Amino acid sequence: MSKSKAQHKIRLGLLGSGTVGEAVQQFIFEDLKRKMRRDFKLEIVKIYTRDPAEKKWFSTHPTLFTTKPEEVIDHPEVDIVVEALGSQQEKQLAVFRDYIIRAFEKGKAVVTSDKAVLAKFGKEIWAAARRCGQELRFEACVGGGVPIIRSLTESFAVEEPEAIYGIVNGTCNYVLSEMKKGGKSYEGALREAQDRGYAETNPKSDTSGEDAEAKLILLAAVTFGLHVKPGVIWRKGIEEIHAIDFLYADRKGSHTIKHLAVARKDGGSVEAFVSPVLVPHDHFLSAVDGPTNAIFFKGKRSGENHREGQGSQGWSYVFAGPGAGGRPTAVAILGDVCELARGRPGRLAGPPSLVAPGTFSVQSEDQICACFYVRFVVKDQAGIVGDIGQTFGEAGINISEIWQLSHSRDELQVLGQSYRLAEKPRELLPFVITLERAPIGQLKKALEIIGQKDYILVDPVWFPIWRD
Repeated sequence: MSKSKAQHKIRLGLLGSGTVGEAVQQFIFEDLKRKMRRDFKLEIVKIYTRDPAEKKWFSTHPTLFTTKPEEVIDHPEVDIVVEALGSQQEKQLAVFRDYIIRAFEKGKAVVTSDKAVLAKFGKEIWAAARRCGQELRFEACVGGGVPIIRSLTESFAVEEPEAIYGIVNGTCNYVLSEMKKGGKSYEGALREAQDRGYAETNPKSDTSGEDAEAKLILLAAVTFGLHVKPGVIWRKGIEEIHAIDFLYADRKGSHTIKHLAVARKDGGSVEAFVSPVLVPHDHFLSAVDGPTNAIFFKGKRSGENHREGQGSQGWSYVFAGPGAGGRPTAVAILGDVCELARGRPGRLAGPPSLVAPGTFSVQSEDQICACFYVRFVVKDQAGIVGDIGQTFGEAGINISEIWQLSHSRDELQVLGQSYRLAEKPRELLPFVITLERAPIGQLKKALEIIGQKDYILVDPVWFPIWRD
């Protein structure tokens, strides 16, 4: 920032007046002015939105609103541009990237909550910040109100990272929580999430794992110095999960199902993925309910028995809190604004990371190894389990357990209806096979062969089983 703290006034230009942007306005127009004490004052000087007259604060602050983003970015009094537009559409992401770069070129620092833009165009954006000598802060991009970025880069600045993982999408966690608690269908739980404001009208970016992938890209950059674009990390959404999967997870496996983003060191590479995961009941994450986010960081050096040249189990630290919503995200945004206002050290070379960029590579999807949960729905006939077992054996994969429940007619009828199957309930046979540790590449080849069998009624549902 070019202006001195002695002015006691930090002027903001706001791009976006949706859920997050409106919450930022509320904090500044009401809460901060009335309740907070600090050695500087925050002031909004311009707000860009497409429909100003429909916004909450337009009636009391009409002159602040504009339908032209350049009036925010180019405003001579703006010190910091807050970008809170939010989108997953390819064309819009490129436009928002250009807004951020233009702000740097106009001598503005930028605070953003737009994880999709940084995940896709981070290299260009950081290069522009470095070229222009400006700062970029992005705490609100990961975990909503959970202060994970600052904690990693400041509190754990000397740690040797082992893993970062957890629940980073509140929509997915709410849907899965409701399916588990109430036996709701995926569609029913998703509708409830939309009714409560936890899911968008078009929830695809959340339910497909795109949102979690973008957050994991940023977490992996900060933790392991990785610089990857969307599409490189293995990603799996929650759309395939059925209420019956929770029955098997709970009754047979003493587990539940959570949608996790995971990056953990594996030799000279990092195993990174976004997927549903079978999590044991005694793990902290299994009890994380509703739209809450919870992120674990595991460091090696803080282990009590760590000695130079010796191994250590390290410690895991957990950060939990509201992972979405206007107010928690606005708190994270304004926290970054306050850091800039206080003149904290700059981040001009790129996203801060605990290890040097290039130290680690990302494992390919086919190389990722895990134990797996595989749920089948087949025609009820003899010899099926043996045939499936033989196929797994020929692929070099060992079966751990076979789970089969005694299902009521109603359960089977709901299952058949959800898949729009023509078979009668008594003709359906659902069951689960758990597999010993194997690479995803081998598993996919085996499932491709199994999927062509005439007794298979729906594509098998599969995902990893958690390991510490």
